[in-house]
Amino acid sequence: MIVRAPSLERADRTALVVAAAAALAVGVLAAATTPLIPLAGLIGLLVLGLVWWRPIVGVWLFVGVVAVLPFGVIPVPLAGAQLTFVDAIMIATFSAVLGRWIFSRQWVALTAPGIALLAFVLVCAAAFVAGASVSPITPELIRRTGKLIASVLFFIVAGSLLTTEARIASITRGLIVAGAIQGGIGAVLVRLDPLTQLTLLSRLSAIGYPTVDVLRYVPGANDTYTSQLRAIGTSVDPNVFGGTLMLALVVILVQWASPRPVLRKSVLMLLALPTAAGVLLSLSRASWAGLAVGLLFLGGLRYRRILVLAALMGLATLATPVGQSFVVRFVSGFSTADPATAFRVGEYANALTLLTRYPVLGIGFGASPDIDVTAGVSSVYLLVGEQTGLLGLSAYLVALVATWWIGFRGLRGMRDSRLLGMRAAFLAAFSGALVTGLLDHYFANEAFPHAVALFWLYAAVLVASTRLESRQAEPERAALTRSTTVRANVAAV
Repeated sequence: MIVRAPSLERADRTALVVAAAAALAVGVLAAATTPLIPLAGLIGLLVLGLVWWRPIVGVWLFVGVVAVLPFGVIPVPLAGAQLTFVDAIMIATFSAVLGRWIFSRQWVALTAPGIALLAFVLVCAAAFVAGASVSPITPELIRRTGKLIASVLFFIVAGSLLTTEARIASITRGLIVAGAIQGGIGAVLVRLDPLTQLTLLSRLSAIGYPTVDVLRYVPGANDTYTSQLRAIGTSVDPNVFGGTLMLALVVILVQWASPRPVLRKSVLMLLALPTAAGVLLSLSRASWAGLAVGLLFLGGLRYRRILVLAALMGLATLATPVGQSFVVRFVSGFSTADPATAFRVGEYANALTLLTRYPVLGIGFGASPDIDVTAGVSSVYLLVGEQTGLLGLSAYLVALVATWWIGFRGLRGMRDSRLLGMRAAFLAAFSGALVTGLLDHYFANEAFPHAVALFWLYAAVLVASTRLESRQAEPERAALTRSTTVRANVAAV
């Protein structure tokens, strides 16, 4: 008996040839360079495909990376440049959302904050071009400015994906858990001896982390440093570490006070412990101020039990030596005898000087054009005004005020207690961030694009929860209107 070999269809043969060619290319690339390159390429393609398939995955990945490795750099250069993990995720998410907008013709409905942010981006572009006349445009400047603009526009991209209550609840859980992980890492690291902490953090240099000034100490007198370490986790800067954790801690505590939280209240309190430890050990006074204002504001507005919790925390702080040291640290920030405060006062004066000299479009995103005044200031609002002038600052403030007003308006009249709890939590976090922005710059600084994007993600969740409640209330209002009309007609008859 003669057994014939099965015949291959043309499509099958083509697939085999393509697979063989791909395997050969991967093998040659691994042999010529390192196996890490094809491995990184395959992982990148997998992540890209996943985000293109479900763009909301990009938001989840962003939250996770910000919590663990916000400054991590992909060790494999792409087209001569090395992207950070945040860069890669943002590119994938933006491309997925833009592709859906274009090919499905489902354009996103812009809100008032979104329109104001688009105007702000246009002013940023004009300020960038205007600043080129006095400061040279370098590839690094282009990259940093582009990342800042993308981080601001993350508000629109993320907002277009947060269209259901389930998605808003899931991203709320993600931000809470990510904050606890981030805070736990920082709290554990800072309790280690300095040499061990330095050794562990220095190993992150393989993915682009700095190898100098790794540990951060509290400044002392005469340009010296004390022996007191500040918690930084993997966020490089203790103020950024404390500020991003402040957002998560406010959400956790407001959710705990709400009647229908997204997680069990016992779980929320467990997750609050490492998050609060990270905020405290960062010794970031700006984040402490934002935390206090956000919680007290929401406690007075809606959930009174937050005020009770705040009172108990305040008493415990004043009654313990450790807590008293935090109080001394916070109060010292109001005196120019504190080195950091004195430095900030000088920055504020420089920023106001530059704003008066370049009032329309600011100085752009490069160095100061005047040799007698330095650029850079520890305040979101003065930094935006310094870089983009009064035009940019006006658009930016409109976006902030519109976002806050959307979240605040009608909060007391909400019926859905679950959605109310989420909206209240993000309103409190956003309010705290606005206060923090008075005292520090990382929510608008191109050096910390992940913090900028995280801030606008919180704003996007706030607006999305408000819009969802409005859509849910529309059928009830329509039914009430029809019922009123029927009764009026009956009465007329």
